[in-house]
Amino acid sequence: MRKYPRTFHLPDSPGASDDDRVQSDLSWLDGELVVTEKMDGGNLTFTRDAMYARSPDSGTHPWDRPAKALWAMTAYRIPDAWRVCGESMWARRSVAYADLPGVFLVFGIWDETDTLLGWDDTVDWARRLELPMVPVLYRGGSLSEARAAWPGMRDTDSSEGFVVRAAGRIPAAEFERQVLKWVRADHVRTPAAWRHRDDFALNEFA
Repeated sequence: MRKYPRTFHLPDSPGASDDDRVQSDLSWLDGELVVTEKMDGGNLTFTRDAMYARSPDSGTHPWDRPAKALWAMTAYRIPDAWRVCGESMWARRSVAYADLPGVFLVFGIWDETDTLLGWDDTVDWARRLELPMVPVLYRGGSLSEARAAWPGMRDTDSSEGFVVRAAGRIPAAEFERQVLKWVRADHVRTPAAWRHRDDFALNEFA
């Protein structure tokens, strides 16, 4: 089991803090690109044997209960040493969603070689596992068009930002250059106390 790698920010990402890392070299994003919406959820990983948050020793939380039930029904179909990564969406955080397709939305799948599957294979495997995916906002070969897709379809009140990635397979060593994010300013707008309550607000589902 592996920890999910840190996603670097695009240079103009207003949500980057002093503790975040920014990728200034965008030359690696020169082929086919996929832009997905950055969902305001909790990072979760499904494997054949376990479910965990960002790192294997982080455990899970009360707001992950529906995702854990989903994992229990799905785990036996996940190949050995693969990791299915996505957002836990049951609890409402800073963005209130009204028509989500599920409590766990896939954004990436890693195979046994620690390589992030290409986007087409990710879509194929998500369908095999019957798991919904994060929304796709753009697919094409223009970085400028990729970066313009989110503001043309979303705004800072209804969305946290976007992730742009190379459409092909991405080895772990290339992740920091080929998967980047843009996050709105002050993207965490929920008081930290909600994490210590059992009556937290919930998102709505389609």
